[in-house]
Amino acid sequence: MKKPTRASLTSKNPATSNRRMVLLALLCPLAIAGCGDIPALTPPVFDMTRLNQDGSVNDGKDFAKQPWACVKDNQSGLVWEVKKADPGLHSIDNTYTWLDPNPDSNGGWAGTANGGTCTGSDCDTLSYAKAVNAEKLCGFTDWYLPSRFELNTIVDPSVFYPGPTLSKAFFPESLPGKYWTDTTFKTRRAGAWVWRLDYGSDYVAEKSEALSARLAHATVKKTGEQAIRSTLE
Repeated sequence: MKKPTRASLTSKNPATSNRRMVLLALLCPLAIAGCGDIPALTPPVFDMTRLNQDGSVNDGKDFAKQPWACVKDNQSGLVWEVKKADPGLHSIDNTYTWLDPNPDSNGGWAGTANGGTCTGSDCDTLSYAKAVNAEKLCGFTDWYLPSRFELNTIVDPSVFYPGPTLSKAFFPESLPGKYWTDTTFKTRRAGAWVWRLDYGSDYVAEKSEALSARLAHATVKKTGEQAIRSTLE
């Protein structure tokens, strides 16, 4: 299954710079001078629209009374799957191994089939995306595993350990676990980049590990070099 092309991202999420400021603030008491020059931590602003299962706008804010199925990031143009606490296809407890048999996008290592623990599909990222597309989540049929950069756009750097480092206003049911990206690690093809939502940081995991996954849909298409930029980092 060929991975769809991606959104042209213009997110203003200051996650990377904010993490540097947090480290400086923690180390400041140990420094001899210069502490007063540390910039203030900039709170992230998430501009998102809640969507129902059929893609219509959900104007509620109480997930328990008026649950939504997805959120659209109005800065990046990406639409994100919203997890649920109940068992099922979108359960927060489901885990998947990384799988992409396409040599043009798997970085030279296809991964592991059906090695996670889940309900609603085979427990690998490819099968999961196929099941969500068959369901037509929020009216879309081209859901995919996001890139390392794309997943970073929804990480909230103002949330500290133990997380989860996501905005509860839009992602009310989330675990502070490890979430797959589609991005293979360029010096170890058997590994792929993962975002840890307990610390709000990324690292490399073996593609055979059983981890969480959150899918994305791109509302703006891109082509050429932009379409493959994130497959190997």
